Amino acid sequence: MTGIADRLLDALARSGARRYGGEVVSELEHALQCAELARENAADEELQLACLLHDVGRYAIDQSARGHHEVGADLLAPWVPERVAWCVRMHADAKRYLCATEAAYVDRLSPGSRHTLRLQGGVMSADDAARFARHRWAADAVALRRWDDEAKVVGKSTRTLGEWAALVRRGVSR
Repeated sequence: MTGIADRLLDALARSGARRYGGEVVSELEHALQCAELARENAADEELQLACLLHDVGRYAIDQSARGHHEVGADLLAPWVPERVAWCVRMHADAKRYLCATEAAYVDRLSPGSRHTLRLQGGVMSADDAARFARHRWAADAVALRRWDDEAKVVGKSTRTLGEWAALVRRGVSR
């Protein structure tokens, strides 16, 4: 029987054939770039895993009326540390938070990210932003979000999915 880690790695591998939303890279290239940025910035393994899997709701299961961040977090929650699932769930809210707290952030978003911002509820209210900022893992979700925004570079060199497999197997229980 194939474990959840192997099924996630297989879904990631297959995501290489899919373009990442309205962006110029594949789902796999985006995931690898995001995880690579986390590693380059000395993020711990949990945050690297969250970066690698943050869009799992896009490619591992059929889309529903809910956002990919919620679908992905629900898929991962039984198998990963709570912090990983929370960061996956909150990476869309982290975008909404940054739009509320940094005036220039919206201008840096790609057209695709601007479109999904509207679908994800738009800019956070001041009260919601303050509540988000108080969460113990808010800084992690914001870091993931920033790397997510940067992980859209055509031809950027990263480690292969095979080189990330050990991290996935360590971080995802059977």
